[in-house]
Order: sequence, then C-alpha cells, then structure tokens
Amino acid sequence: MSELGVFTLVIVFSFSLWWLYKQHHRQVIQSRANLLNGFAKVMNVSETHFNTAGYASLKGVFNQTPLSLRVEVDNLTARKIPVMWLHIQLPNTPAINGSLDILVRPQNTEFYSPSWQWSQPIKPLSGWPEHARYMSRGVTPELQAIDADVRTIFADQKVKELLITPDAVRLTYLIRQADRGNYLLLRSVQFDDEPIDSDQIAALTRQLQRLQQHLTGGKNA
Repeated sequence: MSELGVFTLVIVFSFSLWWLYKQHHRQVIQSRANLLNGFAKVMNVSETHFNTAGYASLKGVFNQTPLSLRVEVDNLTARKIPVMWLHIQLPNTPAINGSLDILVRPQNTEFYSPSWQWSQPIKPLSGWPEHARYMSRGVTPELQAIDADVRTIFADQKVKELLITPDAVRLTYLIRQADRGNYLLLRSVQFDDEPIDSDQIAALTRQLQRLQQHLTGGKNA
C-alpha cells in the first residue's frame, strides 16, 4: 500500500474514533441532564442550569417555599469510590439566629462543607449521630427545638450533612456511587444515570421544612 493510502487510512480511522467519542460524550451529557427530569411533578421549576460536566441544578417553589436542588459529584478523594450528592437547600425567611453543621463520617475531604473553616465545636444531644462532627460559627440554634428532626433526618443512612446558617438550611444526600468495577479496573467514573426519585427527595424536603419551622418557633408542617 502506498504512503498516501496509509495516510488516508490513518485519517479515516482517527476521524472515526473522534466521531465515536463525540457521540458517546453527547449521550453521557444528555443522561446527566436527565437526572432531575422528574422534579417538575413535585415542584414549580423556575430555573435550570447545567455545570460543565452536564449535571443540573434547579430553582423553584416546593410547597410554597423556595427550593434549590444541585447535583454534585465527589471524585477527588483518593482510594474512595466516587459518589454523587444532591444538595437540598431552603432559604430562611426571615433569617434565623445561629449556625450549626452536622457532618457524619467526616474525612476532612468534604469540600462542599463550610464547617471546616468553623472553630466552635458543639456537644450533640443524646441520640444524635455518634460518628459525626458538630460545629458552629458563633451562636448555636436551640438544639432541643430540632432534636426530633435531627433524629428523623439522620435515621436515613444516606444523609451526609445537615447545614444550618442564618440564611438557609441545606441537606446533603447520597444519590448513588460510581460503578465499582469500572473505577477500580479502569479508573472510569460511571454512574447509573436513571432519573432521581423525585418523590423520595420531596419527602426529605418536607422533613427539612419541618426542621426549619421548629428553628423559627413555627408549628409542624
């Protein structure tokens, strides 16, 4: 075969590989974009944004309360299977007095948690998670007022963090882990990209609303 023929084959082969990669990449981005597709049935979605990796964040109204949802992938921790978190955030209106972070199974790699910059440790109430880090930034909310809520929320082993600040309350929840085999053998981060169960997240959000109301002295939702 002539040099021109070899060169042509190389060009065709390279283009084919590039085209297959682009097709696969588009499919991956589309499947990631669909993770929060089902949430229009449980909330009024007003804004949808996507990060550079294709993961979505939503803003809207749930049960007459502003709600923000954000998908985040944690693949920065060495020797740990990558995980996908969902941050569920409700603004405090009006603002509350105090801050508290409850972070279970802390590893000092939770980049999404601001409490690593907080310096005031808090003694938890009896029955609260044992393997957890309790921190505040100054004034602490009335712990007794949210005792039952904290117990209920952390009864779900997938809850990673409850963050309370004057402006908002936020729950960080484990959605899924990356495929173990692909990651250990190929260091490839692949998730099941089936849409997240909106009813399950709605139930968590209602519990977060109840905690929020107890923080402000309101009645149960």
